[in-house]
Amino acid sequence: MMELGLRRSVLSTTLLLAACGETDTAASASETSSGTSDVQTSTGAPLTTTGVGVTDTPTTTQGMSGGETVEPTTGDPTTTTGDTTDTTTTGGPDPACGDGHVDPGEACDDGPDNGAGKPCNLQCQANTCGDGDQGPGEECDDGADNMDSNSCKADCTNNVCGDGAVGPGEGCDDGDDDDADDCTNACALASCGDGIVAPTEQCDDGNLDNTDACTDTCTDATCSDGHVQPSAGEECDDGSDNADNAACTTACKQNVCGDGALYNTGDGAEECDDGVDNGAGKACNAQCQFNTCGDGDQGPGEACDDGDLDPGDGCSSTCKLEECGNGILDPREDCDDQQNGDDDDGCTDSCELPACGDGIHQPSEGEECDLGGLNSDSGACTVACKLATCGDGLVQANVEQCDDGPGNNGPGKACNATCKTNVCGDGDKSPSEACDDGNGSNDDACTNVCKQASCGDGFEQPGEECDAGDSNSNTGACTLACKNPICGDTFVQPGKGEQCDDGNLSNNDACLNTCKSASCGDGVVHQGVEQCDDGNQVGNDFCSNQCLSPTCSDGVKNGSETDVDCGGSCGKCGLNLQCTGGLDCTTGYCNAGKCGIATNCKAIKQATPGAGNGVYPIDPDGAGAQQPFNVFCEMTIDGGGWTLALKANGAQNTFTYAAALWTNNATYQPQFPDLDHNEAKLQSFNTVPFNDVLVGMEHPIGGGALVLKTIKLPGLNRPSLQNLMNAGYVATAVGRNAWKSLIDNSSLQPNCNREGFNSVPWNVAGWPRARIGIVSNQENDCSSPDSYIGIGGDGGQCNVIGYSVGDLASCGGDNGDKNLAAFGAVFVR
Repeated sequence: MMELGLRRSVLSTTLLLAACGETDTAASASETSSGTSDVQTSTGAPLTTTGVGVTDTPTTTQGMSGGETVEPTTGDPTTTTGDTTDTTTTGGPDPACGDGHVDPGEACDDGPDNGAGKPCNLQCQANTCGDGDQGPGEECDDGADNMDSNSCKADCTNNVCGDGAVGPGEGCDDGDDDDADDCTNACALASCGDGIVAPTEQCDDGNLDNTDACTDTCTDATCSDGHVQPSAGEECDDGSDNADNAACTTACKQNVCGDGALYNTGDGAEECDDGVDNGAGKACNAQCQFNTCGDGDQGPGEACDDGDLDPGDGCSSTCKLEECGNGILDPREDCDDQQNGDDDDGCTDSCELPACGDGIHQPSEGEECDLGGLNSDSGACTVACKLATCGDGLVQANVEQCDDGPGNNGPGKACNATCKTNVCGDGDKSPSEACDDGNGSNDDACTNVCKQASCGDGFEQPGEECDAGDSNSNTGACTLACKNPICGDTFVQPGKGEQCDDGNLSNNDACLNTCKSASCGDGVVHQGVEQCDDGNQVGNDFCSNQCLSPTCSDGVKNGSETDVDCGGSCGKCGLNLQCTGGLDCTTGYCNAGKCGIATNCKAIKQATPGAGNGVYPIDPDGAGAQQPFNVFCEMTIDGGGWTLALKANGAQNTFTYAAALWTNNATYQPQFPDLDHNEAKLQSFNTVPFNDVLVGMEHPIGGGALVLKTIKLPGLNRPSLQNLMNAGYVATAVGRNAWKSLIDNSSLQPNCNREGFNSVPWNVAGWPRARIGIVSNQENDCSSPDSYIGIGGDGGQCNVIGYSVGDLASCGGDNGDKNLAAFGAVFVR
């Protein structure tokens, strides 16, 4: 089957030859293609030769090689013109306009006097009104535009005011000299403002001033005409909106409070207006508002008005006086019996309910007494209005020593039956006494303070180690517990060499279990104070001489640090500082115990197996002229150690097959070394030797972190990717399914399958090819491929052009036609 692209090429050649005039070649090509030929005709402008008096129209035929004029069959002599030969037949002199003779068809002929503005024009026709040529005796002549309503009238006279014809710029034209009729002598319609009082006007003062006696509508000024005339005493004029309850009254006065007119429309907020009767104490106040209860103005019918509606302040919410004795229960009154003089009838004359403590003895309420403010539980009348008695539980001052109430006074109680206090030595043991033997001896079981013999009483008793009485001291020879002092009794005895005594066995607090104060260097960590205590004077181990743990800013190489304040648990160490592994170094690479820069990502992974994905500095030529540069290292796929060399966005044209970046030593956006969506050709593309290549693609192209599907291309052994891209086609053998795995739902044609680097199966412009990838064909050869998956692709057929990175499958693929843009990344190792 002939490929569609080849058919297009043949058709394009045929059309080009035909356009250049080579019809034989074009026809031949057309016959080769379709078996038919097309005839084309080109037409140019006709050549015409006219003789005097000839009425027939010449016929002209124009072809590619010149024109030919055919003579008319009748008329005067003619001229025939070809490409190179003119043949002219001439008789006697022909009649002509301008020869001074009036020939047939001519109305006149004045010879050289023929012309514009002359009696005979250049066509030997008489100059007439309406021919557009102003002739003798004509004021104007606009040809077909002559008419009585235009500047040039039908009789070729100028249209002027007073001629009875309404011309341009005239409102009227009555042809008379009467300036007082409907049309003035200036040919303007009579109108208001012209200073002339027309029959339909009341006045006309010739101005537009609406504040004088004549308005701009030529009516006499009057109230409600919508215009304010101050000379007529008007303050306002809202026209038809004037009203006695509006902003402007029917007398054209501003409606104000106190004018007796109620203004309650529009912006008017008057509730009332009694004119001169407005004011304080009146039904309508000075602000034209109704006098209401609570406004602070005592109006008609109000007994009071304190400016609020709160009850209980002397004036009620209805503006009535509030007072005791009025027989009305007002706020803050308990009752009101009109002050009948009986304070024991349930309501006192102060409008209060009977209560103990009001100073009024009310037997009907069960009161035995009431001294008002003198009621007291220590007085003769208690606060419960009861008479004081022994046993009531209240101590009456100057009469009773105590009173614990019924059942609690008596022998053995704190208060006896006569309300006297039970005291030590009376022989009656009260609840507060340990004993009471009625004597003052301290040698028996009961001391003279009614306490059982005990430690501290000065007598050493069974169970006591000592008893110095008042000399007992927790810091002395006998403690307050009548014990001999020891370390751990919680008391510091300096005489026994104790510096402290916290009574516990902990060695990590401020007091050791030897009763010595904790200090740095004692080998015991004082928690909360010391970070460490190793009991030595070595300052660069894991505990300083100040009992401080190592820090990353103490200026000393200590703890887990591999160099001063870096490595281990501290920050990364710089170049040439000591390290134990790559994790100690800012470069991620530790070599022979010193931080350095690796030649590639594989060296970093080998030196530090736990190294993670990220951007690292590398220096492929070591101490050579090439400066170190940053690059992303992939440390997880297939054992890691992959060095990123290139990132390409298929939606851009940066890395199409023909881009010079594939073969030159330039870099592109090296400031984006990380694995992200920024396109870049890094220095690693030009300088890092490798054996394997890792190809990754993302489809669809995302906006966040780059998510790649990858395949490995092994066994290449090249000094750089740049070298590989200049080496011509280099085959790989991972298979079409591996390439298709880079993009979900991808498609390829079934045959050819030319995979690898610089894959150009058919080196004809416009056909698919790829720098890194696979190119396929639906026919069982590689002469006309239409599909590819790869990075650095271009070309396409069947009206589809592929992306620089992605999947193109046109003219039939194993998963249908596709044209998918992807983001690609290339790593080496």
